[in-house]
Amino acid sequence: MNRIAMLLLLPLGLIALFAVGCTDDGGTTDPDDATEFDGYESWEQVEYTNAPSDFLGAAHAGNDGEYTRRIHANAQALSRGARADYPEDAALVKETFTFDASGDKQWAAEGALLAMVKRAAGYDADGGDWEYFMLDPVSGDVVDSGADLMNGMCKGCHTSATGAAGEDFVFTHPYEFAVADGDFDDYASWHEIDSEQGPDAALGAAHAGNDENAVRTIFRKQLAANPAEGDWGYPVGTMIAKEVRDGAGAIIGMTGMVKRGAGFDASNGDWEWFALDTTDFSMEARGTGAEVMGGMCVGCHGAANSGGNGSDYVFAHDGDPFNH
Repeated sequence: MNRIAMLLLLPLGLIALFAVGCTDDGGTTDPDDATEFDGYESWEQVEYTNAPSDFLGAAHAGNDGEYTRRIHANAQALSRGARADYPEDAALVKETFTFDASGDKQWAAEGALLAMVKRAAGYDADGGDWEYFMLDPVSGDVVDSGADLMNGMCKGCHTSATGAAGEDFVFTHPYEFAVADGDFDDYASWHEIDSEQGPDAALGAAHAGNDENAVRTIFRKQLAANPAEGDWGYPVGTMIAKEVRDGAGAIIGMTGMVKRGAGFDASNGDWEWFALDTTDFSMEARGTGAEVMGGMCVGCHGAANSGGNGSDYVFAHDGDPFNH
């Protein structure tokens, strides 16, 4: 599995302090001449995640699952192939954003739009010749730039992009998120996006769908996870749990699905599926769509991809602001 692989690690609490007045060994880009990021939204998406990260801490809202991080790479960056170093003019742009109660996109208060560009050899040899940028998320204008942007914090972090973590000051993308035992323990504190009682012809016997007393409740950890915003459906790290209780209120079924990403199960949306213990919520089974319950989970959830039933293997739910 990939190590935590995030771009442009900048402690958010320090951005306001160092955003201006930085001394850059490699020089800065004149904002009036900076057009290299125009249309970056059309570049290939190489990351789309809201996964929690101890590595990021508060940087890029890495400790807030309601924020999503998306990275785009230009053609020069994608042309690197198997080369150890990126070619000159390779560029990556990173967005950090969430959504308000109305579903409108909201940029992070600090560090919402950041970028890095590979300059000619000799620009900043100690930093791999990368120039780092802070951009205005509304206008796209360059707010600040330089090899030592943020008093060298960008470059300082990116020096750790080596080995399994990355190469040439760039972390590995896309990120793969694998949950551990205990990660479902607090599911009841997540956002409740739907609850129903009684038989459900669409379920059959699954999730006690033929039991008139059963109550099925669905929780999602990140309410702001938006499948319509990214090219990959829900962002990597999205966690969903389904609880089934009998008429007496006892839990008789627990299942989960997590967007694992990174080609884990590319033919089925890169979701990982879980059968959970009804007492301690530990993982009784986990795996690809073909590996859990004989393929029944993904076989059923595939119907969410058509006919207006839902999006990205997730059925529509009344309490989901983006998939209802």
